[in-house]
Amino acid sequence: MIIKSIEIEKFRAFEDVSFCLGRRITAIAGRNATQKTTVLGMIGQPFTISKGHPMYGCKTIDGYNFRSQFKEKFKISPEHDQIGQHRWKLYLHGGVYENTYYSVESIARRQRNQEPTLRFWNAESRASGAGYIQLPVYFLSLSRLFPIGETGKTQAVASTLTSEELEYCIKNYRTILSIHNTEGDVSVGIQKGTSARTFAGISDQNHDIFTNSAGEGNIMRIILAVLSFKRLQEEHKRDYKGGILLIDELDATLYGFSQRKLIDYLWNAAKESKIQIVFTTHSSVVLKSVNKYQRREYQEKGINLPPYAYDSSIVYLEPKYIDGKRTIMPRNIFSNSELNTVTNDINLMVLGGNKISVYCEDMRASVFLQYILANALGINLELYMNFVDINLGWTNYVQLYEKNVPEFKDNIIVLDGDVPSKPEFRSKARVINEAGNFLFLPLVIEKGLFILLKDYDKFAEFQENYSCVSALNYDICFNEWPLGSNQYATSDYKAWFKQIESILGDQTILFRFWCDNNQQQVDEFVANFIQRFNVLAERKDVDALPPIEIVQEDNLNEEEI
Repeated sequence: MIIKSIEIEKFRAFEDVSFCLGRRITAIAGRNATQKTTVLGMIGQPFTISKGHPMYGCKTIDGYNFRSQFKEKFKISPEHDQIGQHRWKLYLHGGVYENTYYSVESIARRQRNQEPTLRFWNAESRASGAGYIQLPVYFLSLSRLFPIGETGKTQAVASTLTSEELEYCIKNYRTILSIHNTEGDVSVGIQKGTSARTFAGISDQNHDIFTNSAGEGNIMRIILAVLSFKRLQEEHKRDYKGGILLIDELDATLYGFSQRKLIDYLWNAAKESKIQIVFTTHSSVVLKSVNKYQRREYQEKGINLPPYAYDSSIVYLEPKYIDGKRTIMPRNIFSNSELNTVTNDINLMVLGGNKISVYCEDMRASVFLQYILANALGINLELYMNFVDINLGWTNYVQLYEKNVPEFKDNIIVLDGDVPSKPEFRSKARVINEAGNFLFLPLVIEKGLFILLKDYDKFAEFQENYSCVSALNYDICFNEWPLGSNQYATSDYKAWFKQIESILGDQTILFRFWCDNNQQQVDEFVANFIQRFNVLAERKDVDALPPIEIVQEDNLNEEEI
């Protein structure tokens, strides 16, 4: 879209920090006094529509210019905001500006017979007109949030909405607020208060704009802002290259359902009208809604792209104390587990993250499973799941499932590979197959490896390419097990494995050898595991596993990313 990332060299509590923005929506989160609104100001400062541009003079539907007003975003402290102590850089997507970045710094604005005042300008040019990027920007400040019933005298603003625009407003207003259709005429009104505040709302047969709540007004102002960009896009097709919508405290005055619906609305609106939307929030509901879109993207595109290549982003502004000095450290949030940490930090709470648990019959099976998944997925498994250290037989797991114990219905259970061959399995096969959270390891670990290595040619391959213990020859390996591969009891295979493991010092060598010789089985198992895991992840609203085949950045064009 427009902005890839922002790099802040210095600005109040920011010092040498950076973070990325999503192509469509970005949530800026943090406690109070973490400079969230300041970040919005830094993002919007370089953008405007100047005289001579085809869209110059265009206004938003609620009567504002498409440019960022300094006084709305920044309150300058005469004592602490010193000229020259503010410098930041916006990195831009291709085609936005003549350069791939735009630098801003604080300079002295000199006026005749007055003390110099601070203003922000292009750090690389003082020329007239060099101070801005020619793209429309609209900043919705907290001044939009007030009950019109408390504002005193107001003046109506003449409506310019077409019938199609009116229908658009009403439809999305009702969807976001969960208001059912009412009979009779419905209209959208705009009122300007004596305090220069603007209120927008709905009038129908049940109430009029003067009885609208602050929440209703908030939603309508946001819809009208989006519609303003939509109108620009339709009226200036050739000249419209996208725009930036900045919203301070998005969730204020809204209940949880409306917050979720609002994120859905903004996500779609950003795509349809080429708007990069950045907002601040304290709401865990809003953050989880944005993270939902993040997780879907990671499943589709993989997790190895730079953050600015994704359509959604969460940025957390975390206060740190370094040598007694309070600083703000921004960081991009990717996973649900990171988000849990963030929401806990906002609320100054210490709580555990929500993950999917994975159960196996014993620790060796768990280690084998982790080996397979880690190698196939190339991720830190601990970010997605908990491997529970417990020894239970497969019949115990089935009984717990049948007893409707939630823990064993909402998490993954991986049974040993020989379970389907057991006589008692037949009576439980239907339950296991229909459960959706049971899987079988692709290997009966001890017996399977015994059979593989008992083949002399395979052992020779293992000894040459895998084993680092030269003293382990074929005779030593099978000295106490001379019989054929299928002539021992389960306890015998386990005893053999324990001996070989002690000689090698690392059981994963054996796992790697088997996987390399049975890659198709491994791939099928991993694909099945991902599918079942992600079904549960969607149900529990946690991070899904990324695909094995990830999308590389080089293979994506500007529209795709």
